[in-house]
Amino acid sequence: MKPPLSFTDQLELMRNRGLTVGDEELALRRLSETNYYRLRGYWLTYELNGRFIPGTTFDSIWDTYELDCALRTWVWETIAPIEIKARTLFAYHMSMECGALAHEDNRYFKNTIAHAHSMESLTRERNRALRDGVPCVVHNIEKYGNLPIWAAVEIMSMGTVSQLYGNLDSAKSGVAKSIANGFGVKPFILKSWLRHLTYIRNICGHHSRLYNRIMTTRANLLKRDTRHDSDKEFPTFLVLKRIYEQSWPKQWPSRLNGLDATISKHGDVSLQPMRFPEE
Repeated sequence: MKPPLSFTDQLELMRNRGLTVGDEELALRRLSETNYYRLRGYWLTYELNGRFIPGTTFDSIWDTYELDCALRTWVWETIAPIEIKARTLFAYHMSMECGALAHEDNRYFKNTIAHAHSMESLTRERNRALRDGVPCVVHNIEKYGNLPIWAAVEIMSMGTVSQLYGNLDSAKSGVAKSIANGFGVKPFILKSWLRHLTYIRNICGHHSRLYNRIMTTRANLLKRDTRHDSDKEFPTFLVLKRIYEQSWPKQWPSRLNGLDATISKHGDVSLQPMRFPEE
């Protein structure tokens, strides 16, 4: 293994690779607060053959990092209502058509093994909620010995909801179609979107880099948006736009203004690595 480097040595290594450092004290403080290897991902676009492109400054890297932090916050907040709506519609249509405990019945799902894994996740989440004294969980377990789906969704992760939705058997119920209708799309599109947004939400929730990232879980785009399809970030923003246009059209302009303000504040950072079109 390579030996560890002090913050001073880390900065000197960056200098030796061609980085311009203006305020050394400030750069050292930022390295002491933000791991070198965390920042490393943000200078990939400023690097060529192991050296910084001439003119690259520490401030350029930090500006890119700050843009990413702000974008992650915007994305996280924008996904939140979608997650809540997905939980709500899943609980409503599943219970109304199939019963209060239908989420536990593998007859309504295509893959019984995948369903069993989802139930294992729900059991862990239920036990954690019981330990934490979550009122709706404690009440239902004490009174009924189980959680009806409208209570269960409140402790399900977005991943569990996405997995259960994607595993619904359309030959056994109309639940998948009813939920997708609530989002104004077909079930295969919603399945893809929920899976993708779960992946994106986890990136944001774990404070991982979103900027200039290869998306390993991609979303199916609407036909009118396929020209923008890529394994980068712009399709995520398109998916959010389309969901809001259907579900909360009056809220989207203010969401978009917030995104525009965030991007404008870091106007020197290129969006090309995220595959944003020039316009």
